Amino acid sequence: MKKQIAIAMGLAVLSTGVQASKARLQALGEDTFGSWFIEDSRNVTLNPALLNMHKDFVTMEWGNTNNTTDAAASPRAEGGIFKAAGNMIYGLYFGDESNTSNGLRGATGVDPEENNTSFYVAGDAGVQWGAKLTYHSFEDEASDVKSDATRAALGLVSGDVEAFLKVGLTNKAEKGAAEFEGKGSYQLGVTYGMGDIDYLLEVRTLTVENAGGDEFTAQYTRLGVAKTYKLNDKANVWTSAWYKMDNSECDFSIAACQGIGRDKGDVKDTYLPVTIALEVSAKDWLMLRGSVSNNIIGSREDDNGDKKTFEDTTSVAAGASLLFGDLTVDGMIGNTDNNTTVGESTAGGTGTLRTDALMSRVSMTYKF
Repeated sequence: MKKQIAIAMGLAVLSTGVQASKARLQALGEDTFGSWFIEDSRNVTLNPALLNMHKDFVTMEWGNTNNTTDAAASPRAEGGIFKAAGNMIYGLYFGDESNTSNGLRGATGVDPEENNTSFYVAGDAGVQWGAKLTYHSFEDEASDVKSDATRAALGLVSGDVEAFLKVGLTNKAEKGAAEFEGKGSYQLGVTYGMGDIDYLLEVRTLTVENAGGDEFTAQYTRLGVAKTYKLNDKANVWTSAWYKMDNSECDFSIAACQGIGRDKGDVKDTYLPVTIALEVSAKDWLMLRGSVSNNIIGSREDDNGDKKTFEDTTSVAAGASLLFGDLTVDGMIGNTDNNTTVGESTAGGTGTLRTDALMSRVSMTYKF
């Protein structure tokens, strides 16, 4: 990604706009673990080398630490600090759990990850680099529960190229007779920027095993392109399209496979989500944003060779930031995607602007 252009465009909208959070990314239709092309301090969790561009800030994600899967309606509590010291940048982050790992752990009958701590370090040696190590270990002898996991990530930024590699080193858990073991995983991502266009590539594989030796394996391949439009001094638009090919095989029980959103056996998903996102500086103290996305194509082929087209894939999200100098409070507003209401109320899907809660999925970031 051409950082100088991207950062300049972000600063043209608002100097604090790039210091943000999960709430901002989700409102823009992006993954909460980071965007491949929209500048945001949250991206350091995806590529730790980006700490060279986002440093000296504290961020907090409000939520419930017991939530096994982080979602807009049920966010997980997490947060940390990133600070430059001399020529290096260091970070300490709490609650960095894997939704994928927690979902597969649930399918095998063991407890989710707990007390995850991530350590960051980054620097510039002609090529900007960064590294991240995430670790947890816990045990409850009375309940016969034990778990540990270690993951590492390496990132590089050189000119118009960004790249990162995430590797699962260990991931084991036991609960009574139930067992879970990660047999290996990696995620490789590369972004190449040409002006206001970014070309994207992701390859990801994982294998896990339960107590009976049954496995779940998956391989994901994604090719994408994104373009940034600077509408004026107050507004930006991003458009993106990803061609995604997801192949997986689940040997768990039928119920366990369905618990992670798929059928037993081989499943092949092919889809092309397209997203349009808008962000506007409405006032000096207020940023508004929103997005709409839809699968232009999308189908699933099961173990029998039967195909089914994905249904109801249009998603709309909205969010806002309240700005108080170097302090930014982000949140989702209104309804989340797929007719799921954000917040404590279970009534929703009506398209009504919520007035019973100012924001949901609230995040706070302070730049110092």
